[in-house]
Amino acid sequence: MKWFTNVRTVEELRKQYRQLMKKHHPDVGGNTEDAKEINSEYERLFAVLSRQEPQERPQGEQEYKDTTEDKAAEDRAIRAVLDALAGIDADVEIIGSWVWVTRGSYSYRELLKSLNFHYASKKKAWYFHADEYRRRSKREVTLDEIRAKYGSERVNNRRERKAVAG
Repeated sequence: MKWFTNVRTVEELRKQYRQLMKKHHPDVGGNTEDAKEINSEYERLFAVLSRQEPQERPQGEQEYKDTTEDKAAEDRAIRAVLDALAGIDADVEIIGSWVWVTRGSYSYRELLKSLNFHYASKKKAWYFHADEYRRRSKREVTLDEIRAKYGSERVNNRRERKAVAG
């Protein structure tokens, strides 16, 4: 593997992919061939790693299995959304497998609706998730709690969004 080193999980792979694309994407002065190689290697590793990871679930909860195709489709959907958001002037954040748009989103609400975003009025933020939302708790969860649980990456400018979208 030329681009990805010491990758053991899908999350590590995604993190390295984002860092590599921030450096090597053509929109930020990188080489097109390098970006193609990175994408190709990412797809191969993603397929391998997603098959190897055990399915973790809380005790008593019904079993839910993501297939490799489902995860790949989710990745493509997130990339497409980030690419579509490249020109907006609002805070865009990736939290787990969700895309959240906060500060400055009001003027882009029609665009967000057309991209299948939903508005969370208590959080005062727009969110996108490729799968159907399944609520796991009756307790209201804040955006900060979600960030703490799943990790967060802000992509606030056009160059960063294009690089992460790949």
